[in-house]
Amino acid sequence: MTDKSIKIILFIGSLRSGGKERRLVELLSYLQKRNQYKLLVVMTSHKIDYQKFYDLNIPYYVIPKSWSKNDLTIFYKFYKIVKSYEPDLIHTWGKIQTLYSLPSILKTKVPLINSQITAAPPFINKISISFLINLLNFKISKTVIANSYAGLEAFTPPMNKSYIIYNGVDFDRFKGLADKLAIKKKYNIKTPYTVIMVASVSQNKDYKLFFEIAQIVTKLRSDISFIGVGSYIEADTTYQHIKKITSNNDRLIFPGRIDDVEALINACDIGVLFSPNGEGTSNAIIEYMALSKPVIASRVGGNLELISHNENGYLVKDSTAIEIAELVTELIDDKEKRDKFGERSKEFILNSFSLESMGRKFEEVYMNALGMDIPKITNDSSLIHASN
Repeated sequence: MTDKSIKIILFIGSLRSGGKERRLVELLSYLQKRNQYKLLVVMTSHKIDYQKFYDLNIPYYVIPKSWSKNDLTIFYKFYKIVKSYEPDLIHTWGKIQTLYSLPSILKTKVPLINSQITAAPPFINKISISFLINLLNFKISKTVIANSYAGLEAFTPPMNKSYIIYNGVDFDRFKGLADKLAIKKKYNIKTPYTVIMVASVSQNKDYKLFFEIAQIVTKLRSDISFIGVGSYIEADTTYQHIKKITSNNDRLIFPGRIDDVEALINACDIGVLFSPNGEGTSNAIIEYMALSKPVIASRVGGNLELISHNENGYLVKDSTAIEIAELVTELIDDKEKRDKFGERSKEFILNSFSLESMGRKFEEVYMNALGMDIPKITNDSSLIHASN
């Protein structure tokens, strides 16, 4: 195997805008540069929101669905792909994708790398089909990867096969960003200060709280705007609520999904993220921090691994909208504190969340699964085993 490229199938639902999807695209970018991997991305949806994926020119295949939900034909269709491609490794990116891969794993004995743990819910129902699927997935996986300690604690996979690999950031994404004033004009931001929340509209992100805070602050102040950005479903009740309240206040803005999110974050002053159902390692928070923004976020899951309360931001739990609004205005009025929080955030991300570090650790997992040695190519800290 050392004399040929290592063939890997990476199986994910789609490449829509989202945390694990961006993480996969960043990993693909790293692996391609290493010139020792032959990669095939397999999906069950044609949805691809990342131009960078197209730019990489990595082959991909979309499994056609026969049914809209619970399509059992995917088990066999994926097996046919595995038989044809003959991978050395299969790397799955989701609970259902991992489940679909299990018959292929059992039949071919190809090692399974399971990256399904990207969240850290505060409660998991252990009397449920979902929990049983997790148990089965973890049992058959060669290695289970989470992007936070909180995720491992929530899902409790076997510790002897589990690792933490934090999300990696390609810092080139933050170079040459558009002028701040031009970006504010593009998104109709007319105030000196702006608070941003980057998140898809879903039950896992509390946009109602975000805009409740926004309504409180904008009633008191005329110099602060609030903007939320992320994908949504038109019929979603939360989106309809957002649409209604933003139509009545020009300092409450929601353009939906955008392609220049880094430039917009850069033009804002505070980044927030409210996650009532837990959080793994949030790409949105990492991006806020990489761009030197102070953060206000829910005191849940992986957020505690990114934010030190009153050091580089604020962690809130059971706080009222009024209380969080006070934190917002306090930060807006204290530039020295905003700058200090932002500087600490950027330094932390630069030191611990590089794309090189993430890619290196995934390589270690791959080589361990194949019983191969990996040459020392960086000075990054070693892979974090869950039992450590």
